[in-house]
Amino acid sequence: MSITPTSSVLTKNRNPLPTSDGFKITFHRAPNVEYFLQSFTIPTINVNETVIARPQRDAHVPGDKLFYDPFTVTMLVSEDMDNFKEIYTWLEKCVMTNNSSELFDDVTVHILTSKNNPNKRIIFRNTFPISIGNLSFSVQEAEIVYGTVDVTFRYDYFTFE
Repeated sequence: MSITPTSSVLTKNRNPLPTSDGFKITFHRAPNVEYFLQSFTIPTINVNETVIARPQRDAHVPGDKLFYDPFTVTMLVSEDMDNFKEIYTWLEKCVMTNNSSELFDDVTVHILTSKNNPNKRIIFRNTFPISIGNLSFSVQEAEIVYGTVDVTFRYDYFTFE
């Protein structure tokens, strides 16, 4: 059995991908989120599998669907809470409007090179928020701690450009 490579082109760029400060994300529906982003994760992608029953042992073959986990971003909350309110308002609209095309956004992730130049774009299609994390306040901290929250999004799929 021969295995055919999925790509016939070997990489010419042997630089590792910088994952610290190597990205920029554009939210059209929530522009204040972009400036305060701290981190994000490209989510897990799975393919379902089909089991074929055989006498000695079952065989597993790739299924017919891809499953995309939600993606989460962590953002600092601005002093006026503008970015927090943008996501909160978007969540409210999702509940009140239910399935209107105005609820969705194509979120663009710009992956940067090691010299901070745009390299790749990942576009999350038909994105909408599903949760905004808690924001903790405390008078017990010795130094100033800036508030951060996690925001989780659902989307249909993503593409590379």
